[in-house]
Amino acid sequence: PAVLDGFVGLYRKAYQKLGLFGSEHCIGDRAEQDYTGKVLVLSPDTLKESYWSQENQLWYAHDGFGCSPTVRCTCLGDGEMTRWNRDEFIGVLDEKFLPEWAQEKLAELTAPQQEESAMGEMKLE
Repeated sequence: PAVLDGFVGLYRKAYQKLGLFGSEHCIGDRAEQDYTGKVLVLSPDTLKESYWSQENQLWYAHDGFGCSPTVRCTCLGDGEMTRWNRDEFIGVLDEKFLPEWAQEKLAELTAPQQEESAMGEMKLE
């Protein structure tokens, strides 16, 4: 038991050093939220251990029928676009925990949408 406790302790320390996001970094009740247009935290349980990082956890949700049951999203870390099941996310990241690198990526992803919105508001005379 002592060896196992030692191993578990080492594992926990290594896991904590990764600085992964958890439910304490999320806002609202994930069961009742519309994920569209939000930054989501992907559960590390969904990823292979070699991909356990904040860069692989943060995804920008585009759509997916109210983002339920599947979510079409883009990884803020590498720009990959894919679909995940809604239950594979921990929740919506609280903006105060959004790292600077992720803010830049998010601005790149949402900039075309902002331009389209502005163009849609133009009036022709």
